[in-house]
Amino acid sequence: MLKAVLDIVFPPVCLLCGERALKKGFCEGCAGLIEKERITTPICTICGIPFISPRGVDHACGKCVEEPPSFSAARSAFVFEGKVLDAIHKLKYGGDTSVAAPLANLVSGSIGGHRPCLVVPVPLHAGRLRERGFNQSLLIARELSRIISLPLIYNRLKRTRDTGQQVGLKALERKKNVSGAFTLVEPGSFKGKKVLLVDDVVTTGATLNECSKVLKRAGAVVVAITVARAVKL
Repeated sequence: MLKAVLDIVFPPVCLLCGERALKKGFCEGCAGLIEKERITTPICTICGIPFISPRGVDHACGKCVEEPPSFSAARSAFVFEGKVLDAIHKLKYGGDTSVAAPLANLVSGSIGGHRPCLVVPVPLHAGRLRERGFNQSLLIARELSRIISLPLIYNRLKRTRDTGQQVGLKALERKKNVSGAFTLVEPGSFKGKKVLLVDDVVTTGATLNECSKVLKRAGAVVVAITVARAVKL
């Protein structure tokens, strides 16, 4: 009742445009534009990348066939452009942490039939965390774990080396940059578990794959999910 009264006195506004919000953080217009960026079939059954043609069926892409990743599957809710890009940038670089919950809500429907046991965010290095003040992947993972009612484990996957910004690096450079940058605390606790690995954006998949590698080595099965992915058409 209190929330209803507050919504009348202080109407919720869209986190992107400032208009009155009608749909969990976003106004009807922005929510509609976000939905236009949602990734749909056909996609790669492993890495989740969408195929150019709107026709066809889901199948493994050539890259995943030639070099299978360490995760069993990865999914992204949206293409990284338009209003989705604006929302992630507002969270990640603008410091507006209120965007995390609406993004997690939008992502939750993309998990599909994958049934994880626990949720693990991709970690930031301690130095980067002090600089930014928060880990956007942890904020999204925390909300997502609440929505799907699964435990959140955020302090056992560690980034031991500051890999810096990967923006502008090519696929091979990204892979080399994150190689050996992650480790596990209490690796035995992951044995036999299906982990939902959460990040904000995937570009080449190098970071997700490196995190998945150490989790898989500990006996876990990894399903990765991100809010968005960069897609070069």
